[in-house]
Amino acid sequence: MYDLIVIGMGIGGITAGIYAKRGNLNVLLLDKGAPGGMLNNIEKISNYPGLINIKGSDFANKLFEQVKDLQIPYKFEEVVSLRVEDEIKIVTTDRGEYRASSVIIATGTKPKYLGLDNEKDLLGRGLSTCATCDGAFYKDKDVAVVGSGNSALQESLYLAKLCKKIYLLNRKDGFKGEDILIDKVKSTENIEIMYSVNIKEYNEVDGKLESIVLDNGNTLNVSGVFIYIGYRPNTDMFKDLNITNMDGHIIVNENFETKIEGVYAIGDVIKKDIYQLATAASDAIHAVSNISKINN
Repeated sequence: MYDLIVIGMGIGGITAGIYAKRGNLNVLLLDKGAPGGMLNNIEKISNYPGLINIKGSDFANKLFEQVKDLQIPYKFEEVVSLRVEDEIKIVTTDRGEYRASSVIIATGTKPKYLGLDNEKDLLGRGLSTCATCDGAFYKDKDVAVVGSGNSALQESLYLAKLCKKIYLLNRKDGFKGEDILIDKVKSTENIEIMYSVNIKEYNEVDGKLESIVLDNGNTLNVSGVFIYIGYRPNTDMFKDLNITNMDGHIIVNENFETKIEGVYAIGDVIKKDIYQLATAASDAIHAVSNISKINN
């Protein structure tokens, strides 16, 4: 029986674990994947205080090193459900069950896709949502990036160092990313920006992407497509709790507690105005502070 179980080991979840350990709470961290979560998909971080142009994967490693240094218990298991019985929170994973007085949900988000018929079949065969993970497979090849925000801009710049040519497909007539990134993309010779276009069809040969057809009738011969059209909350495993809104974001109060006593949520998984690494860490501190008051 734990005082607190934290589901997710991104910056929010790990911050929660650190402050829980400092507050003498019996805490357990759970995550199905690599520590750091989406940090591992970020090529460069330059907006977190004290860190100057650090690779996302390096930052994730530093966070995990701190978890191990503080001897915070953790397990790499996939959470499939959460239920409440007599005020006890029961977290079920693909390997077992764990019980706690309180739970913090910090499961973050997962990428949105275009919704084309053969899209999921092409994941890992020409389709990706992580340039830093898969970019090396497309060295000296032509690829397309779909999106208009910071992620699409950053990853286009990263791919420009590896690939022969990048078609940046903006489904709108303007960008919503930071001006400094927009200027860098526009000044990069091997990035061609195409506005107000959508991918209509993926063409594949022998199970691999060969080209894409745009809704303007043009066909682009690309070996890879990287999609950055936004993210949705990773909350499917909690739908039976009825703590989310129509978009899947978890609704919390000023203490980051849901309508279920003892169940909290932080970071990108909740409905809020600003989604940043710093705010996710702040959310964690507030939530753990409230939990510590209850346990002491």
